[in-house]
Amino acid sequence: MLAILAAGQSSRFGDQDKLTALLGDRMLGFCVSDNLEHLSFLNATIIAPKDGHACTKRWRESGYDILINEKAAEGQSTSVRLAAIQAQLVKADALCICLADTPFVSSENIEQLVSEFRRLGQMKIVASSNGKHAMPPAIFPADQFENITALDGDKGARSLLFDASTITFAKSNMLDIDTPEDLAEAKKLL
Repeated sequence: MLAILAAGQSSRFGDQDKLTALLGDRMLGFCVSDNLEHLSFLNATIIAPKDGHACTKRWRESGYDILINEKAAEGQSTSVRLAAIQAQLVKADALCICLADTPFVSSENIEQLVSEFRRLGQMKIVASSNGKHAMPPAIFPADQFENITALDGDKGARSLLFDASTITFAKSNMLDIDTPEDLAEAKKLL
């Protein structure tokens, strides 16, 4: 199962919802979902902050299921937990978690993670790396779903990535847009 986490609070981005900020000719919230929409997952879900979000209609039209995170203000772990619960409900063998504010994550990045996950026998967490630390996108085997549902706070599943097998991608692929300065950097990369 693929879960794109899009229920963040944009607290470091100022007054604007960062997912509605333009990156080139599209909203930031569409970058990853567009990049990954053609991958074949049992279930592709976006964890959204509210049903009326500016991106929701297009996400649905692109084939994504939408799960609303009513507890998004409590931190990223609430979105990660919701994704794991959904993965359990659809009886997924694994959960691939991506962040909606990493616009340059590509389908090729995800395919490399999936390939490594399969090579390892689908028994170990496989995460991306920017050369410094493990980070999403990451794939979690089903035996980790219980651990994910026990997470709390705003660190997401970071604590589960310490022993992950990692694949280092270009820093540009791993760029996470948290501030207007990050968005300006992303615009330079287009």
